[in-house]
Amino acid sequence: MMGNLQSQDAIGCGPIDGGSHAATGQNEAQDRWHTIQVFVSSNCKDFHAEREVLVKEVFPDLREWCERRQLHFVEFDVRWGIAQDKVSEDQLHKCLKKIDKHCQQTTMPFFLNLTSDRNALLLELGATPTPVSNDMRWNQTISDIERQILRKMYSVKNQNTLFMARKSEFLNTLPSEYKDDFCETSAIPNHKVGLLKDVLKTALNNRIVWYDCEFAGVDNDGKVEFTGLQENFYKPVFDFFQDRISRLYPLHTNAWSIDQGHKSQKAFVKSRGAIVLGRDAIFEKIKNYIVDDDIDYALVVLGHAGTGKSAILARTADVASNMAAEKRIPGGGEAGWHVFYHFVGAVPGSTDLETCLKRLLSEINAVNDTTMPRNLDSACQTTCSVLSNPNTRPAIIIVDGMNQFDDDRAATILSWLPRRLAPQVRVIISMIHETPPHKSMKERGYKPKELFVTPLDVNSREEIVREMLLQHNKHLDGEQMASLLAKESSHNPLWLAVACEELRVYDIYERMNDKINGLADGLLEILEQVFERFEAENGGKLLIATLCLLETSSAGLLESELLQILGDDDNLMPSDGEGASCKDHGKSEKSEKEVDSLSVDKWTVVYRALRPFLRPFGDSKEGRLDFYHRAVSKAVRKKYLSGEEKESERLWWHNKLANYFYMTKNLKRKVEELPCHLVQTKDILKLLKTLTDWDVFDLLYNEDYSAILMKYWREGFGEDWQARLRDAYQDAIQRDEEDMTDDEISRRCEQVSRILMHAGKHDDSFSFLERAMTLETEKLGGRRERLVELYDLAASIYDDKLKLYQFIEAFQLAELRVAIHFARKSISIRETLPGNVHKFKLGKTLMQLAFNLEAWMETGADNNLPGEEAVQQGKEYIDRAIEIFTELGEYGMLADATMTKGILEPRGCEQQLEICMEALEQCLQAYGENSVLTSRLYLNIGIFHEDNRRFRTACEWFIKWHRVCEEVFGYHHPKTKRARDTLDRPRYLQIQQLIAMEELQNILERQMELNQNE
Repeated sequence: MMGNLQSQDAIGCGPIDGGSHAATGQNEAQDRWHTIQVFVSSNCKDFHAEREVLVKEVFPDLREWCERRQLHFVEFDVRWGIAQDKVSEDQLHKCLKKIDKHCQQTTMPFFLNLTSDRNALLLELGATPTPVSNDMRWNQTISDIERQILRKMYSVKNQNTLFMARKSEFLNTLPSEYKDDFCETSAIPNHKVGLLKDVLKTALNNRIVWYDCEFAGVDNDGKVEFTGLQENFYKPVFDFFQDRISRLYPLHTNAWSIDQGHKSQKAFVKSRGAIVLGRDAIFEKIKNYIVDDDIDYALVVLGHAGTGKSAILARTADVASNMAAEKRIPGGGEAGWHVFYHFVGAVPGSTDLETCLKRLLSEINAVNDTTMPRNLDSACQTTCSVLSNPNTRPAIIIVDGMNQFDDDRAATILSWLPRRLAPQVRVIISMIHETPPHKSMKERGYKPKELFVTPLDVNSREEIVREMLLQHNKHLDGEQMASLLAKESSHNPLWLAVACEELRVYDIYERMNDKINGLADGLLEILEQVFERFEAENGGKLLIATLCLLETSSAGLLESELLQILGDDDNLMPSDGEGASCKDHGKSEKSEKEVDSLSVDKWTVVYRALRPFLRPFGDSKEGRLDFYHRAVSKAVRKKYLSGEEKESERLWWHNKLANYFYMTKNLKRKVEELPCHLVQTKDILKLLKTLTDWDVFDLLYNEDYSAILMKYWREGFGEDWQARLRDAYQDAIQRDEEDMTDDEISRRCEQVSRILMHAGKHDDSFSFLERAMTLETEKLGGRRERLVELYDLAASIYDDKLKLYQFIEAFQLAELRVAIHFARKSISIRETLPGNVHKFKLGKTLMQLAFNLEAWMETGADNNLPGEEAVQQGKEYIDRAIEIFTELGEYGMLADATMTKGILEPRGCEQQLEICMEALEQCLQAYGENSVLTSRLYLNIGIFHEDNRRFRTACEWFIKWHRVCEEVFGYHHPKTKRARDTLDRPRYLQIQQLIAMEELQNILERQMELNQNE
């Protein structure tokens, strides 16, 4: 049986191995992560300011630096949580045990001592001159436990120990009412201090730093603040530990390479899966799913934001990897199980589905460099085939955060997942409940097993809080723990994590109860509190601007982009200056050349605070900055961008980004960001200019279906968007005609023709195509490879137009004759051209021709081609098409061809329905629900039931057809209008009212049942 999935030692209790226990070799050794612990000792009252600099600045920066060296950085505060400056024996024993454990793992632990004139500077007894030791009478002032701790921490032989000693001159700047907290009043302690300073200077040399600072006032919590700590305190501490750590753990420079994505994912697994409590029942179900026989479905872990899905899957991945390496998971055969895991958003590039699938295929040796899929669609198809293949190596595949992939098309996100897995394949995925991928998955005919993550019980919450705080030697007493867990939101692991972090960085133990009671009871609300603290401590307006820019961006922002935008000090916020008021939405913004980038120092302050909430973007800054967790995004919207009173501010941020990307030279980023901001701000003129920029057009254009391009036209121009699109591209071609060759003009006309066809403007589409064909035949020599594309497009235009008719009637023969004519001309050329690309397109045209030949028979045909002969030809053509798509592994087109084969069967027969249902299953697997083909299948299945007078069933399919049409084509598209008109027929209006009443009745019955259960 599979081993225990419960949490093991938390990070910070010793070196953490990144690989399996059985792994050996240089590469595995270098792939191993270690833990760096720095023990910090200081007095409670007089080092609030320094400890705050450590916790909020020095240590976060060291932690980020260490991660690049495969090191976990953890600080351990020896004195935090000691009320009234008194040390309990129990806590001292815990400190000593922790230090002892660390000393066993490394000969020279890392220690930092903060000291001043308030208490004596403590050294190891053996290193202190006897007269001084006797004079200080340590045996009378400290306990045996304290003495053991001090001997370990302050040995002069330990080169990893740093003493930061505040110079006594700062007392001259300190008001008299605060001096009691910063210096001893009796003569003897001051004498001790003088003697020890002389000893320290001799014994420690460069490992003691005497630093200056000055009184700078008192904060809202009554803590004394200092100036001068950034340069005189932060820098020496950071530099010292950076130097000492780099000496012990130098960067590897060997020539061998490591899969950086896999290595970073492994680090995330170790970190996120370290503390997972209260999930034994879920882990048992996951274990059973992996080891049970007769499993051919995926396991989906569902839950709301912050419920701990990532931690559960990280722990599963960690344990499964170790056990698989030791071949302790049954069912893996001789080779054993391979464990693949991918946490979306955890590392740079991890939100790209194509990269994820290619890494999966490579790890399980399903492809090599020559057979690696060329794009996302082919990667999805290949993965689907591999995971359903019984010859695939036994594999456990874990993917966390399916709803966070960059591609927001839920259908594409799931098309790689087979409906039935091979017997030796397990797939465990997680997503937020009721997100588009989850809704799409529920529409699939073969549903996976769902496992819902429930709230934590009280005991688990308490243990989690203890573990989180114990990593830093921080504790809550019984009353404080009870107050924290009394919060309703404490059942949410993310809320607990945020709350513990807020308590960790809060340095006034005497007010800890008030701090706990003041924590907001709600995930979004506590995040809003964190933002407020960040505003006060970490950049103010700069921080707010960063949050708003990231939230309103379409796909996150590069660091260089943020620095450039934030560098405009005069136009940083909606309220800055008259010219940047909400009324003009920031149109007075300076040009990029006039603005210097934000300084690194200012950006560091903001980034340091936000880093825990952002996706990592890589050492080379190649990744985009964006929020890691969906809840953070929602909290930013709620606090800064929601509500009618903030609508003008929201538009102001969109316009600020629009202005920046309108001027950027990075074309890829312009295409990703600019159009959506212009749509939001309704800047029609700029949107028109952007979409008719041929460089932008080329990146958005897709020969099969330019979905994103047309989406911007629909959203930007409303009901008459097709006419605006036609006129705009006509003007664009005329505008640039003198600078274009005949070939370029012909190709642009063909591209615009395709877009207009997809937009439902078939007559306009053919007008553009006619110009392209005229140029090709009269000026370009009638090249066969070009004519075949133009003939094929002509056939497609008429085919698409014919599909808009509600009924098949005799007058359509004229248009069918044109469609069949051009299809035959295209086929005659295509059959002579070599290569899989032409073979694929030949299959598409054969399929289209087969469909039109069936329609030819339905319209009555003519003497030139009798109906029966047309159908027989159609069946021959569709069989050829199916053979081609099967050979090429084009499963989406195979679904389309299967549907056409069903249509060629006698209308209304049961075999026709069986074939169409088979095609629907293939279609949903390849494309998901929101696709052009799905809309056609829903229509045809509805027509089948209508032909058989099953009007209730037909109506249900027509409702699905209408929903998909509106999603894929938009409200004003002719295909959507046709679906709308069908449902507006009296018979179907009556059925829809009945369905609505039944749904309402079901809701009322479920509510009554819930009330009875309660």
